[in-house]
Amino acid sequence: MKKKGLSVLLMCAVTSSMLFAGCGEPEQKEEPSSGNSAPATEEADEDAGGGEETDATGSAGGDFSGITLVFAQDLGTDETANNVTNEILQEYMDKTGVTIQFENQATEADYVTWLTTQFTASQGPDVYSGLIYNMTNDYEAGYLYNFKDLYEQESPYDPGKPWKDTLPESILERMYITPDDVPGYPSATSVVRIFYNKTLFDAAGAKIPETWAEFMEACETLKAAGTIPFGFPNASQNDLSWLWFNNSVCSQLNSQMVEALDASGNGYVELNEMAKGFDEGTLDFTSDRMKKSYEMMKDFSRYWTSDYNGLDQASAIDMFIRGEVAMVQAMSTDLTKISAGVGDTFEYGVMPVPVITEETSEYAMGQSVILGGQPNIIYGVNKALESDPEKLAAAIDFAQYMSSPEVQTRYADTINRIPLATSNELPERLAGFIITEDALRVPYYTGVSGELRDFFCRGGQLYLEGSYDTDEYAQYVQESFATVFETIKVENGWSADNNYGLE
Repeated sequence: MKKKGLSVLLMCAVTSSMLFAGCGEPEQKEEPSSGNSAPATEEADEDAGGGEETDATGSAGGDFSGITLVFAQDLGTDETANNVTNEILQEYMDKTGVTIQFENQATEADYVTWLTTQFTASQGPDVYSGLIYNMTNDYEAGYLYNFKDLYEQESPYDPGKPWKDTLPESILERMYITPDDVPGYPSATSVVRIFYNKTLFDAAGAKIPETWAEFMEACETLKAAGTIPFGFPNASQNDLSWLWFNNSVCSQLNSQMVEALDASGNGYVELNEMAKGFDEGTLDFTSDRMKKSYEMMKDFSRYWTSDYNGLDQASAIDMFIRGEVAMVQAMSTDLTKISAGVGDTFEYGVMPVPVITEETSEYAMGQSVILGGQPNIIYGVNKALESDPEKLAAAIDFAQYMSSPEVQTRYADTINRIPLATSNELPERLAGFIITEDALRVPYYTGVSGELRDFFCRGGQLYLEGSYDTDEYAQYVQESFATVFETIKVENGWSADNNYGLE
């Protein structure tokens, strides 16, 4: 059954059935590898495979001399990421003889705009990467080659089993738009964690928390010792802690909610299922469980810097690096900056959002919920290449090379991307990013629309500063969802009459 609405799902949908298990030890002050030397790539003679429409084949490191491929990826202005990517591309060109024309844009918005412009003009890149919702959109628009048959074959860069079997099950299920449609292959993920200053915790006599009750107790202990517990950026919707924390807290109070909303039975609540549940009253942001989550966040705000509504993410991380706050929420990709900035000044670790237990709320399901961890950096191939089998074979080989364990490990070593291939092992410094949490199964706040995120963040600022009480804020959120869902239903042609597009 087609997963309608997947294109606007939250960027954070992965389950704890990731290949990794267990909880990492506190993250130590360790410099990332320079990554200046590429690992040797295993040669193989197996075919790269093709789709149903062509017999395109290729082999690892085959000779593609005379072929030029346009490759696009959103790396922004990250110097390290661009440098290592250019090194990898040069090594691939030296190995295969292919010419890679690399396109990168300064921002994500620029990248999406560039891709849209290029595809509209029938000049889309031959290979490019994106997030699951963007790649789903592009596949459904007819821009992307179907990887379904490739998934059934071995990758020449990771031989020994079908390509699909190199992915964790939870990632694999998100990649199939339908049982017969796969828009690409994901190579990495980023995981959100709470970074904590273990030195400040020890000095205050605070325990590293595992539950929400212990988390609040630790914050109180730190505050009593004269330490600001948390650098919480909340200046705009781009400062994601308000969205991240609320997604996790609400989801941890999800007892029975997923079952009530998940009409398709796939374990995830997609956008049309949210719209249906909202119209039918199953999804109600004025309910006691939702109000409880807002009250918990308001209580938590006592432990933030006083200027949190004017604090941005970069400044919050800088405060943590300088030892001015005991905790900050950041992504695995921020580890390089934090590690370099902290140096030997203090010991630090990382932890997921603590588990909410029945001690805190009767609605608690007793498991934390992952933030980040979606199938990410998905490599896709332009469907137009089906008319040129030789170029298609080169593009497939390149996509398989870029998503290979060797290249994924290279990115983990240099920019702390969490590799997805089951044949990869995480570097020791990334042990704290092993995923143990449940998936974010209902994308409450980040997975609906930019307009909703803006509503939620602006209203949250007013709630936190006291302009709304909890009941008023819950009603504000309810009305915001009503406004946004009306637009979404019109755009998608969803209504009760057609069961909101569910099949």
